[in-house]
Amino acid sequence: MTTRDLDTDRFRLRRLVAQLAELGEVEVHDEPVALADLSAVIEASDKAVLFRKAGPEQAEVVAGVMGSRRRVAIALGVEEKDTVREYERRLANPQQHFEVPSSDAPVHQVVLTGDDIDLTRLPFHLQHDLDGGPYISSAIDFSVDPANGRHNVGCRRLMLRGRRHLTTNLTAPSDLKLTYRACVERGDRLPISFAVGSHPTSYLAATSRRPGDEFDLLATFRGAPVPMVRGVTNGVPAPADAEMIIEGYLDELGYRDLDGPYGEFWGFYGAAHIDPVFHVTAITMRGDVLHQSVLHGCRDMTRMEFSPMGSLHTEAAVYAALRAARISPAAVHASDAVATAQHVRVAISQDAAPGQARSVISALFALPGMKHVVVVDSDIDVRNDAEVEWALSTRFRADRDLVVAAGFPGFYSDPTVAGDGTVAKVGIDATAGAPGDSMENWRPAPPRVSRERRVGSVREALRDGPMYFRQIMDALGSDDGREIVLQLDELRAEGRLTRGPNWQWELTEKEG
Repeated sequence: MTTRDLDTDRFRLRRLVAQLAELGEVEVHDEPVALADLSAVIEASDKAVLFRKAGPEQAEVVAGVMGSRRRVAIALGVEEKDTVREYERRLANPQQHFEVPSSDAPVHQVVLTGDDIDLTRLPFHLQHDLDGGPYISSAIDFSVDPANGRHNVGCRRLMLRGRRHLTTNLTAPSDLKLTYRACVERGDRLPISFAVGSHPTSYLAATSRRPGDEFDLLATFRGAPVPMVRGVTNGVPAPADAEMIIEGYLDELGYRDLDGPYGEFWGFYGAAHIDPVFHVTAITMRGDVLHQSVLHGCRDMTRMEFSPMGSLHTEAAVYAALRAARISPAAVHASDAVATAQHVRVAISQDAAPGQARSVISALFALPGMKHVVVVDSDIDVRNDAEVEWALSTRFRADRDLVVAAGFPGFYSDPTVAGDGTVAKVGIDATAGAPGDSMENWRPAPPRVSRERRVGSVREALRDGPMYFRQIMDALGSDDGREIVLQLDELRAEGRLTRGPNWQWELTEKEG
């Protein structure tokens, strides 16, 4: 691709926000809003929130862009029901990154270096009541391992430490943590560029652990090649179409400063921990930069922005694991109400062989982070809480259908991890199998009356065999069935009316 063919707005965050606004997915605040008030407004809304005048700099800030499955689907350009299929389609069609010169990179329209760098003029804000300080929560980190040239992409929060310094969470297990530790052992700095203001597909790449070049993975999730531009001070490539990039390096002194506490993805505060210090060497941005905040660690976990993203990763992983086990699920749903990939529901065919629900549970216990698996029949909508609760109440018997297994490795910072670092997992078989011949195993549904009159009386209709009342209504083309009740009463008086094994109406004997 040549730079003259490049559309650097196609995956721009601002363009996506405009699209979401047209679809009624954005709550806009035109009035000035103090930075201290942003989080309360963001968490109170079930939409994405756009602030036109945030803080004393009156910056434009958007939050909640990824806070629902519908918004993630819009970002992928598909209907909500097709997100997993689109996810898999993109992975099956790899794309690549390519470099563009600084002059062709919109994110280099404004370049701040030296004394012009002042992080306190960016919309860092206190995101949870007891956080250790103001944060930017939306950063995506780009780095190149000095030892082997390996490209890495991840997600990082940034805690404001001073005009040119910040801290970031390098406590959780990650490739970046391993790379940095190796740098410290060699006495080297680790250059990193943080992109702030990114398309949701960038977050899909940043939260995915897959082999291969991770810069290319970003392009693959976009479904198109991604333009990268080298940092003006650190030489690290980052997306040329981002809203803003904070360039710099983690110093060679190692872990030495407290980051946090911070409201974490489990729905609890994460304790303060020692992290390295990041030295900012440049801030570059678009001329009309749109800043981004990510709703994280909130009380309503369904709206935490990485929940829909995590659920998409999880559902794709579940389909892959079950296919590997030669199981074809009817539907899969990962709950957005919990952190990471903990709770999954799987629907299987009602004609499935005995024991398949247990096979599903066994296959999914092997997935990291997954703790609770519910298996239901295909007549249950796994996305509907009420239907799943009904299945649990009518088809699950604890002494027969509960599977508990212990000794699995615990996920990072899981509050239920035992002292030895392991967790237990629970599987629930809430299947009933095929409904069988008894009406007591059939689920009710609203009547659908065709009103196509075929016979002139109930007697004539029942000569063809037993019928349910709705079937008689169909045969007589009845609107409400009241005349049928009267004709049934006449047959009852004649001693000609009885009920079949599933309580259909039928005649006591054949008539000539």
